[in-house]
Amino acid sequence: MFMEGPTRLLKCLLVMASGFLFLPQSFGNQDTIPSTPAANPFQKLVLGGYGAMNYYNFDWQTDSSKRNSIDQEFFVAELGYHWTDKIRFHTEIEFEHGGAGASVEFDRFEEYGEFEYEISKGGEVFVEEMYLEFDVFKTCQLQVGRVNVPFGSSFNRDEPTDYPTATYSEMEAIILPRNWTENGITFSGNIGSKKNWTYHAGLVSGLDGSAFSSANWIKRGNQKRFELVNAESFAGVGRIDYSSSEKLSLGISLYGGNTTGNRPKPDLQVSTPLGIGDFHIQYQPSWAKMNGMFFYGALGNSEALTNQNRNLSNNLNVKRTPVAAAAIGGFAEIEVPVIQNEIAASHHHPELSVYGRVDYYDTMFSTQGEVFNNPRWERLSFSFGGVLKIIDEVQFKTQYILRTVGAPAPTSVDGGTQENTFVLGFAFEL
Repeated sequence: MFMEGPTRLLKCLLVMASGFLFLPQSFGNQDTIPSTPAANPFQKLVLGGYGAMNYYNFDWQTDSSKRNSIDQEFFVAELGYHWTDKIRFHTEIEFEHGGAGASVEFDRFEEYGEFEYEISKGGEVFVEEMYLEFDVFKTCQLQVGRVNVPFGSSFNRDEPTDYPTATYSEMEAIILPRNWTENGITFSGNIGSKKNWTYHAGLVSGLDGSAFSSANWIKRGNQKRFELVNAESFAGVGRIDYSSSEKLSLGISLYGGNTTGNRPKPDLQVSTPLGIGDFHIQYQPSWAKMNGMFFYGALGNSEALTNQNRNLSNNLNVKRTPVAAAAIGGFAEIEVPVIQNEIAASHHHPELSVYGRVDYYDTMFSTQGEVFNNPRWERLSFSFGGVLKIIDEVQFKTQYILRTVGAPAPTSVDGGTQENTFVLGFAFEL
């Protein structure tokens, strides 16, 4: 029997560093799932999915011409396969917005170093996750491929039935890549005598600083625009969570890496290191569900990055706006059931909840050198609404968002700073 605590974590690290020398002995035993002609291979398949669709009514002082819209936000199809109880495959394929998609390829020779767009699919479809998972020990799992980056509150609340609002977590959605996945390797597990400590750590492909911007900071740095992902720079990520009971859990996440090497062209001669961290907490007493998160991030040599981004090609389709040296954000959320399912063992009675949420985030919290610190990108948002759960997996949602920006937009007619939005939609999980 393996020793508890740090010894188990050390063993997990040693297995990674050894290049899986012991994989055949640890994982190659096929006795757990018989491999006989009579076995049904479809029994090893795992299918699932989730999605959301919303109607938006906009009343923005900052953009009075903004039109109402209906968005098929996303549908994610999940597919898994279990060869044995220790070797698994998982993938998620995301369909976004139902619109036309284009890929970008940098052709150094035929196109004389230009960016070439190619309409290659009828909708915006991409592989969000695709990885192999191995059980190193009973409490240590290893994932290799395109993996979920273990950072932030959304790491555990990425499906639309996991959060009460109709839209994705606003603060995280503005600053961080949505459903953040990268190519790399991660491992996770539980430690402690009561298994109440959960850890995640990994090495993943780094972000691309050419897509950083004033409004969204590092969000668009996730390399999804190109057919191939540059792998000149990597980043390390770690996360640890503590659960004292089913009601309370809290933890921190850390991410760090260089963002220079993965630019489309090697056109920046200085290093632009990125470091971000968060503290997240979840508390669920019998009468409510509460969630909160605080975020801070810093970017080195942001002035040099800003100046170089101004010279990027128009065809690259990036913002080319000033990039901050630091960003900050946080949110607090509470959901209170109004009509609860009185039969605990049943999930077939409708439930109704109301919620409130506050988000604060500033993607230009501080700047370097002569980079203009635009006060517009300091934002405070209040949301409230309701959730009708027909069953746990099928939900109808309303959300009213009252957002105040730090300064009027240049195109604002009346100089207002309010952005009010009403959202009505549904979410489901298969």
